[in-house]
Amino acid sequence: MLKRYEDHDLGESASRRVSYHCTTDYAKSSKSKCRQCNRTIDQNELRLALMLQDDEGYKNTAWMHFDCFWKHPETEKLDGIHEIHAFSKLKPEDQERISTSFEKLKTDGKIGKRRRTTKKKNNDDDDDNEYDDEDFVPKSISKAKKGTKKSTTTTTTNKRKRQADDD
Repeated sequence: MLKRYEDHDLGESASRRVSYHCTTDYAKSSKSKCRQCNRTIDQNELRLALMLQDDEGYKNTAWMHFDCFWKHPETEKLDGIHEIHAFSKLKPEDQERISTSFEKLKTDGKIGKRRRTTKKKNNDDDDDNEYDDEDFVPKSISKAKKGTKKSTTTTTTNKRKRQADDD
Protein backbone atom coordinates (compact mmCIF):
# COMPACT_ATOMS: atom_id res chain seq x y z
CA MET A 1 0.00 0.00 0.00
CA LEU A 2 1.29 3.43 -0.87
CA LYS A 3 0.96 6.07 1.82
CA ARG A 4 3.08 8.29 4.02
CA TYR A 5 4.77 6.27 6.74
CA GLU A 6 6.41 7.58 9.88
CA ASP A 7 10.21 7.24 9.95
CA HIS A 8 10.08 4.62 12.69
CA ASP A 9 7.71 2.49 10.57
CA LEU A 10 10.07 2.27 7.60
CA GLY A 11 12.24 -0.68 6.67
CA GLU A 12 16.01 -0.46 6.94
CA SER A 13 16.51 -1.31 3.27
CA ALA A 14 15.04 1.95 2.00
CA SER A 15 18.11 3.61 0.55
CA ARG A 16 16.29 5.94 -1.86
CA ARG A 17 14.56 7.99 0.79
CA VAL A 18 14.18 11.65 0.01
CA SER A 19 13.66 14.17 2.74
CA TYR A 20 10.54 15.82 1.31
CA HIS A 21 6.96 14.50 1.11
CA CYS A 22 5.71 16.74 -1.67
CA THR A 23 7.19 18.45 -4.71
CA THR A 24 6.00 20.66 -7.53
CA ASP A 25 7.11 21.82 -10.97
CA TYR A 26 5.87 22.44 -14.48
CA ALA A 27 5.36 19.37 -16.67
CA LYS A 28 8.30 19.00 -19.03
CA SER A 29 6.24 17.02 -21.54
CA SER A 30 2.72 15.67 -21.94
CA LYS A 31 3.77 12.15 -20.99
CA SER A 32 2.98 12.18 -17.28
CA LYS A 33 -0.41 11.04 -16.02
CA CYS A 34 -2.31 12.24 -13.02
CA ARG A 35 -2.46 9.52 -10.35
CA GLN A 36 -5.83 10.81 -9.20
CA CYS A 37 -7.85 11.07 -12.44
CA ASN A 38 -5.58 9.15 -14.89
CA ARG A 39 -5.66 11.95 -17.49
CA THR A 40 -2.46 13.32 -19.00
CA ILE A 41 -0.87 16.40 -17.55
CA ASP A 42 -0.24 18.89 -20.35
CA GLN A 43 3.20 20.29 -21.05
CA ASN A 44 4.13 23.36 -18.96
CA GLU A 45 1.09 22.80 -16.70
CA LEU A 46 1.61 23.18 -12.96
CA ARG A 47 1.73 19.75 -11.34
CA LEU A 48 2.19 18.65 -7.76
CA ALA A 49 3.40 15.31 -6.47
CA LEU A 50 3.09 13.39 -3.26
CA MET A 51 6.01 11.18 -2.39
CA LEU A 52 4.11 8.08 -1.34
CA GLN A 53 5.98 5.23 0.31
CA ASP A 54 5.58 1.49 0.31
CA ASP A 55 6.10 -0.44 3.53
CA GLU A 56 9.85 -0.71 2.88
CA GLY A 57 10.15 3.07 2.71
CA TYR A 58 10.79 3.49 -1.01
CA LYS A 59 9.16 6.67 -2.22
CA ASN A 60 7.14 6.80 -5.40
CA THR A 61 6.34 10.10 -7.08
CA ALA A 62 2.60 10.43 -7.67
CA TRP A 63 2.13 13.41 -10.02
CA MET A 64 -1.27 15.10 -10.05
CA HIS A 65 -3.06 18.06 -11.58
CA PHE A 66 -3.33 21.08 -9.33
CA ASP A 67 -7.03 20.46 -8.60
CA CYS A 68 -6.63 16.69 -8.23
CA PHE A 69 -3.81 17.13 -5.72
CA TRP A 70 -6.15 18.65 -3.15
CA LYS A 71 -8.57 15.72 -3.48
CA HIS A 72 -5.98 13.14 -2.42
CA PRO A 73 -6.40 11.98 1.21
CA GLU A 74 -2.65 12.15 1.93
CA THR A 75 -2.65 15.90 1.17
CA GLU A 76 -4.39 16.56 4.48
CA LYS A 77 -1.34 15.20 6.31
CA LEU A 78 0.94 17.97 5.04
CA ASP A 79 1.99 20.33 7.82
CA GLY A 80 2.56 23.41 5.71
CA ILE A 81 3.89 25.00 2.55
CA HIS A 82 7.42 24.39 3.84
CA GLU A 83 6.95 20.68 3.02
CA ILE A 84 6.52 21.39 -0.70
CA HIS A 85 9.91 20.93 -2.37
CA ALA A 86 10.79 23.46 -5.13
CA PHE A 87 7.93 25.76 -4.10
CA SER A 88 10.22 28.81 -4.39
CA LYS A 89 11.00 27.97 -8.05
CA LEU A 90 7.39 28.48 -9.11
CA LYS A 91 5.90 31.61 -10.64
CA PRO A 92 4.51 34.01 -8.01
CA GLU A 93 0.92 33.54 -9.21
CA ASP A 94 1.24 29.74 -8.85
CA GLN A 95 2.78 30.14 -5.40
CA GLU A 96 -0.25 32.21 -4.45
CA ARG A 97 -2.66 29.58 -5.85
CA ILE A 98 -0.99 26.86 -3.77
CA SER A 99 -0.88 29.01 -0.64
CA THR A 100 -4.55 29.92 -0.96
CA SER A 101 -5.62 26.32 -1.56
CA PHE A 102 -3.52 25.08 1.32
CA GLU A 103 -5.05 27.63 3.69
CA LYS A 104 -8.55 26.62 2.58
CA LEU A 105 -7.67 23.00 3.21
CA LYS A 106 -6.46 23.69 6.72
CA THR A 107 -9.23 26.09 7.76
CA ASP A 108 -12.30 24.69 6.02
CA GLY A 109 -11.16 21.15 5.43
CA LYS A 110 -13.35 21.19 2.35
CA ILE A 111 -10.80 21.05 -0.42
CA GLY A 112 -10.40 17.51 -1.55
CA LYS A 113 -13.28 16.22 0.53
CA ARG A 114 -15.31 13.97 -1.68
CA ARG A 115 -18.78 12.88 -0.82
CA ARG A 116 -18.99 9.19 -0.28
CA THR A 117 -21.76 7.77 -2.33
CA THR A 118 -23.11 4.33 -1.81
CA LYS A 119 -24.19 2.25 -4.71
CA LYS A 120 -27.86 1.46 -4.74
CA LYS A 121 -28.54 -2.17 -4.16
CA ASN A 122 -30.06 -3.83 -7.18
CA ASN A 123 -33.22 -5.55 -5.97
CA ASP A 124 -34.16 -6.98 -9.36
CA ASP A 125 -34.70 -10.71 -9.30
CA ASP A 126 -33.07 -11.20 -12.67
CA ASP A 127 -31.56 -14.58 -13.36
CA ASP A 128 -28.39 -13.05 -14.77
CA ASN A 129 -26.22 -15.25 -12.56
CA GLU A 130 -24.68 -18.30 -14.10
CA TYR A 131 -25.63 -20.36 -11.05
CA ASP A 132 -28.58 -20.26 -8.73
CA ASP A 133 -27.51 -19.98 -5.12
CA GLU A 134 -29.49 -23.07 -4.13
CA ASP A 135 -27.98 -25.36 -6.75
CA PHE A 136 -24.41 -24.12 -6.72
CA VAL A 137 -21.91 -26.39 -4.97
CA PRO A 138 -18.21 -25.59 -5.40
CA LYS A 139 -16.20 -28.38 -7.03
CA SER A 140 -13.87 -28.73 -4.06
CA ILE A 141 -16.80 -29.49 -1.75
CA SER A 142 -18.61 -31.81 -4.15
CA LYS A 143 -15.44 -33.92 -4.71
CA ALA A 144 -14.84 -34.21 -0.99
CA LYS A 145 -18.41 -35.36 -0.37
CA LYS A 146 -18.24 -38.03 -3.08
CA GLY A 147 -15.23 -39.77 -1.59
CA THR A 148 -16.15 -39.62 2.09
CA LYS A 149 -19.82 -40.49 2.23
CA LYS A 150 -20.64 -44.21 2.50
CA SER A 151 -23.87 -45.77 1.51
CA THR A 152 -25.95 -46.98 4.47
CA THR A 153 -27.29 -49.95 2.51
CA THR A 154 -23.78 -51.28 1.90
CA THR A 155 -22.95 -51.01 5.60
CA THR A 156 -26.16 -52.80 6.61
CA THR A 157 -25.57 -55.56 4.04
CA ASN A 158 -22.00 -56.12 5.30
CA LYS A 159 -23.27 -56.47 8.89
CA ARG A 160 -25.82 -59.09 7.82
CA LYS A 161 -23.12 -61.07 5.97
CA ARG A 162 -20.88 -61.08 9.05
CA GLN A 163 -23.73 -62.27 11.25
CA ALA A 164 -24.53 -65.08 8.79
CA ASP A 165 -20.86 -66.16 8.72
CA ASP A 166 -20.72 -66.22 12.53
CA ASP A 167 -23.79 -68.49 12.76
